[in-house]
Amino acid sequence: MPPAPTVLLACLAIAALGILCLAIGLGRKRGWRDPTRLFTWSQKQQLIRQANGRCEHTPPLWFRCPAVGTEADHIHPWSRGGPTELWNGQLLCRRHNRRKSNHVPSALYRWRLARRRKRY
Repeated sequence: MPPAPTVLLACLAIAALGILCLAIGLGRKRGWRDPTRLFTWSQKQQLIRQANGRCEHTPPLWFRCPAVGTEADHIHPWSRGGPTELWNGQLLCRRHNRRKSNHVPSALYRWRLARRRKRY
């Protein structure tokens, strides 16, 4: 027994809606990104002076990392729209930079970093 015409029409409408949603989703443009991916040497020097050459990572209930800061990192990741500006930069050791990856830090982390920077 063939399906009723209304059932066929409903299935076609759902399929067309799904295809339309896919087409709209695939056609979206990526959000704005800063064209400059890496910090310049002078920006890195300023970050090193600002952090006194130490890693700026601090666990929530612990002291600041004692390792030497060797990598300039975007606080808000470049891959997620963070600009390559000094206010968005931090000095991290290799281990903490790899661990952070492209995660967006919480507002608490950013607040603690700004507060901590006033002390050094």
